[in-house]
Amino acid sequence: GSGYPLLANAQSSALSPLRLLALPLPLGQSFAFEAAIKILIALTFTFLFCRRRYSELASVTAAVCFGFCSFIIVWLHFPLATVSVFVPAALYLIDLMAERRTFGRFVFAAVLWAVMIFGGHPETVAHIFFISLLYVGWIAVVERPFAAWRDTLRFLLTLGSALAVAAMLAAPFLAPLAEALTKSRRFSELQASPNTIGYYSDFPSVVLLAAPRFFGALPFEKPWLTAPSAESITGFAGMLGIAAWMALAFHCIRTHNWRSRQFFFVVATLVVLGVMLGWPGISDLFHLVFRLAANARLRLLFCFLLAVQTAAMIDLLRSDTRAYLAGIAICAVALLYVMNWAGFPTGAPRVTALLSLVPSLVVLAIATIAAVPRFREWALMILLVAVIGEVWTATSGWNPIIRGEEMYPTTPLIEKLQALKAKEPATSPSRIVGIGPIFFPNTPVMYGLEDIRAHDPMANARYLGMLRVLTGYDTEDYFPKWKNVQTRVLDYLNVKYVVAPPRSDLGDPQRYTLVYDGNDGRIFENTTVLPRFYTTRNVVLEFKNDRYLRLLQSHDDWEHTALLKSLPVENDQMRLDLLLPRPTGSADASMKITQASGDDFRMRVNAPRYTFVVSSIPWWPGWKIESNGKAINPLRVNGAFLGFVVRKGTSDVRVWYSPVTFWGGVWFALATVIGICGSAGLARRRRRASAAHREPRAA
Repeated sequence: GSGYPLLANAQSSALSPLRLLALPLPLGQSFAFEAAIKILIALTFTFLFCRRRYSELASVTAAVCFGFCSFIIVWLHFPLATVSVFVPAALYLIDLMAERRTFGRFVFAAVLWAVMIFGGHPETVAHIFFISLLYVGWIAVVERPFAAWRDTLRFLLTLGSALAVAAMLAAPFLAPLAEALTKSRRFSELQASPNTIGYYSDFPSVVLLAAPRFFGALPFEKPWLTAPSAESITGFAGMLGIAAWMALAFHCIRTHNWRSRQFFFVVATLVVLGVMLGWPGISDLFHLVFRLAANARLRLLFCFLLAVQTAAMIDLLRSDTRAYLAGIAICAVALLYVMNWAGFPTGAPRVTALLSLVPSLVVLAIATIAAVPRFREWALMILLVAVIGEVWTATSGWNPIIRGEEMYPTTPLIEKLQALKAKEPATSPSRIVGIGPIFFPNTPVMYGLEDIRAHDPMANARYLGMLRVLTGYDTEDYFPKWKNVQTRVLDYLNVKYVVAPPRSDLGDPQRYTLVYDGNDGRIFENTTVLPRFYTTRNVVLEFKNDRYLRLLQSHDDWEHTALLKSLPVENDQMRLDLLLPRPTGSADASMKITQASGDDFRMRVNAPRYTFVVSSIPWWPGWKIESNGKAINPLRVNGAFLGFVVRKGTSDVRVWYSPVTFWGGVWFALATVIGICGSAGLARRRRRASAAHREPRAA
């Protein structure tokens, strides 16, 4: 995206502890390491959470259901999963705090939430906060386990304080995020078109919650009825979980056990399902509070709640067999109804759908056998194996194993691009653009290439909007493809190489020179490319938005003219030098870049008068500019880019990126760590003093 700051993009997971632990490994192994650690975290904390109230075998089954549920496996290599796996840890922590509040548990809570925030997906953190809030409210208001209201208040204050400390620890992430959020593409799109309530709430999407492959085996084949995406198939944690939900509901109704934790899981599942399916009231309230969160992603919480209820159902077998069998019967009838409801166009989809239900039917059959006391123990062990097979068949195609050297391999075209870049002077950086299907946006960075496109909801909305208005770049396409090679915006954006499909012709041989022609594509060199920074002769100032936009749309002289909406001036001479037309034959300023890197540039400017310097770096808070050691203000030029003014004479200029939000957050987090360590030392001294005071005096 022409230099979008990595730390401003929450989904980069740049500060995720899991990512930092994996950095020493080769790329392929780092992917595998992160994936394995995520699954291990989900398995471990689900087991610990369930083991507090359920048997060992039941807890293991629940851990398998959540650790290998479709949500985690489908999003395994995404920041969603980096955060999602901590759902059971968050609720386990609440259990510990409700039981006993200690300094160690307080620190654990703060660190846990900080790790989740650093994971890189604030939307999922918000979802975990949502279920945690429901859980805390149930414990404090419904269960009321505390002796007095003061104990309840201490419980709530302790949790709130831990969240506050977690936010302080995560300040290096949260501060840049807060700065970037309102400038992001996602925020801009939601202002124009808010989240659709009830997205993926049609009946086929409901079927996919119980049978992800009912309409076809994503990602291998095209669905026969609907077009499920990765979103719609990520709510599956095993058929036993749905049966468990029904069984627990029956059990709580029969026993009038309204204050139990089991009834909380029943109610919470109903609430989550209501948000997912757009039920009036429930979904509206959720979207009122969580405006930026997508309701489809609550499939994560649906999976977790079903996994926990799976454990509860296994133990329920010994106390309420009728409720247990009722849940199984309802699921079996529901599967039969789905098979009769579906209007199969041919016999092949019917067979596909039936095969997709077989693993779940096997699980239900074994669960039914487990209801017989004589066969219970071995049937439950076989049931665990069947559940593993069921969740595996639902998600087995999503993360195929490949060799490390096959990840981001180079082709002759990529090798040529890298060779061309290597020949460039270090002081003359340039960018590329892929035409049509060449290079998925963001991919070139894996090869050390800078692309002007971006594929990210957190990308710079002003920059992408400028590309859309001036070049027709389709920013709403999941795979946004560059089509307009005639626009002079490519010159301005420092695009030196245009990468096109094989046998492509850009139609302007004087401007585009063919430098590589292979079976994997063509590379054209743009001979009219402008440098990353350059001085301009003319400045046009226009205050009105509509007229400024029209000027931008008709603008073609990027080399000689800069367009501004505001121009603070320090004296009349500066105003005259910048805004008056230049006489013919008047001397121009010259500039030479002496040092260049991704976020730090140095240049020398010789100017006969006040002169405007234009860059193709998108404007963003955090860019600093110094001229001869004195700070100068960055200005927004050409709609969305960084520019500045230099005075008459020779100026040594430095332009670098150093966001106050990040560095301020770092110091704030360090101060918090020091405070925690100091508090720990003080608490230790108090315990020692208390222990010494209780020791009997020597005779």
